[in-house]
Amino acid sequence: MVNLTDFTALQPAFKANKLTDREIVAAVAFCVLEQILVWLASLEEDDREVYIEGLDKSERALAFALLKGFYLSVSEMDRSVSTTDALKLLNSAWYTKSGIWAGKRWDALSGIIAAAVNAFSKKQIDDAIDIAGPAEALLKSLTGDSANTSRAILIKLVDLVKAFGFSGVCALVDKVDETPATSNSAEATARLIHPLLTHIQLLEVNGFSWILFLWNNVQDHFNSKVSVRLDKIAHANITWNSESLREMLESRVRFFSNNQHGFSGLLDDTLCVGAVLDVLIELSVNSPRELIKLLDIIVREHDARGASAPPMIDQVSLDLGQDKYAKETIGTWFKEKPLQQILRLGKTSFVNRDVQTIFRITDQGARVRINGWEDAGLVRQSGTAPSELGGKPVYRYVVADPRVERIIVRGLDSAVGAGAEDGEDGTDYDPNTEDQANEDVVQTT
Repeated sequence: MVNLTDFTALQPAFKANKLTDREIVAAVAFCVLEQILVWLASLEEDDREVYIEGLDKSERALAFALLKGFYLSVSEMDRSVSTTDALKLLNSAWYTKSGIWAGKRWDALSGIIAAAVNAFSKKQIDDAIDIAGPAEALLKSLTGDSANTSRAILIKLVDLVKAFGFSGVCALVDKVDETPATSNSAEATARLIHPLLTHIQLLEVNGFSWILFLWNNVQDHFNSKVSVRLDKIAHANITWNSESLREMLESRVRFFSNNQHGFSGLLDDTLCVGAVLDVLIELSVNSPRELIKLLDIIVREHDARGASAPPMIDQVSLDLGQDKYAKETIGTWFKEKPLQQILRLGKTSFVNRDVQTIFRITDQGARVRINGWEDAGLVRQSGTAPSELGGKPVYRYVVADPRVERIIVRGLDSAVGAGAEDGEDGTDYDPNTEDQANEDVVQTT
């Protein structure tokens, strides 16, 4: 099992709009090779020697070629940082480790990894067998420009891990939307993994499987702006329903209270448990992690009230906690600029003309801005509304995130309803000249 969560190496090609499946596969190859080396470092020295010395000529040539092409080609500093992170990540995953591993001596373990690389890189197994020639020939084929190069790399990676007794490789791809170039943009996230998902043959290599954890908003772009044949790729939407979230919260409260009480035991008798849960689940966007975070903030806000608060959580504490949760967490979900724009708009439901008027921009500028908000997941289309100009109904949009909605409704940020910033208004905007034809253009678009 390998984790691909760092896409730093892909950023230059992605920003230049030149990213190919070859760069993605190279990043995965680095992770696989790093994982093999870290696993070897977890073994006792005698066991490690058995695996390394037990490789035959072809296996050693394969290891040499892959390491030279996809591991040693990465700068030493980047390898050091990545290896340390991998060692810490896997520390809790492996129960059988050498004594040096148990001591968390990452610097010493890095030395073991370096020694293993040197062992693989020996040009000769003994005086009679030279692997340099075969390794260099293999490396040349794996770093070539053939259309089948990416698939060949994955096949050779499977061959290598099988030489160590593993059945294959499973690559777990996550945090695709957390890079500098894709942060909170569903479209950019879709474009980053597009080269991989459009090369179906890379997803059909025997012994090599992929599991990608993607933001649900990405799927909309697979169906429109970025062409991906999802009918040929096994996929599923992982969601939590309200009942499962209720059970999770109930179980956690019972566990941490030593079975003394459930979630209802935290609330004042004046509150309806079901109604409170419905509100909390909606505000936490049906996420178990966010729900736990929200409840933690509510408990701390109730405790901070001191003697003025009743023994159990009341509506005041619920409101204080929800307000603080919305304000403190929303910035980690959305980029500052589009979020501030929505807050300055000051509406939870609006049409294109509202955006024109409040930000003093043309209908084209408003459409561009709304499209950006949709892409970020801040707003969504919700039916139509009558046109102020008496023409065809216009599209109505609503704030899609309940936390943003709460900030706007309760005025929790000074930016709410503030309108356009200085210099933001359009120079060609004149509300007195916006005609019916212009409104109809908004419609048909």
